[in-house]
Amino acid sequence: MRTANPELQEQRRRQILRAAGRCFAEKGFHQASMAEIAKAAGLSMGLLYRYFANKDALVMAFAELSRANSVALFESLATSADPERDLAGVVDAILGEVLDPALLRLQMEVMAEACRNDALMASLRREDALARDALLASIEALRKRGLAKPPVPAPALVELLNALFEGLTVRLAMQPDLDRERLAKATLKALVALVGIDPR
Repeated sequence: MRTANPELQEQRRRQILRAAGRCFAEKGFHQASMAEIAKAAGLSMGLLYRYFANKDALVMAFAELSRANSVALFESLATSADPERDLAGVVDAILGEVLDPALLRLQMEVMAEACRNDALMASLRREDALARDALLASIEALRKRGLAKPPVPAPALVELLNALFEGLTVRLAMQPDLDRERLAKATLKALVALVGIDPR
């Protein structure tokens, strides 16, 4: 029996997720079929179903991947020797995600479906809680090391930061010509002040 190749499996998963993201963004969650996703990925239906049982599973994979990326960013910030520099990296990565027009359409589709699907919403909330906990832990770690002095309690700061970045997604829909460079500089300056990092 052939042994599974973890690297190939991960490549296949990402290949399917890219195709599903395009299909959901172009056609909507309900209009995009598993057959269309398989075709867009260049795979057979049988192979697609070996990785994802249904469209809800695809959505959860997007959420898990986003959370894993966020947690990795926050964990690196927690151990940073230069929080301002590494916070700039966090801002750049998050803006790269929330200001991507294709991801904007995908996120809106996912949220609309979650509002109708209680089980999916519960799963998304669990992933969101894990990301929030990681951000809270990173801020607390910086505070304990004397590198951050947030002017508000860290839990409230986490809620504010999440609202800020999620609001940017909607702002892009209303204002598609946003100047990303100017926004990144302003966002970093605001976050340095909110987290309580002494600017260089």
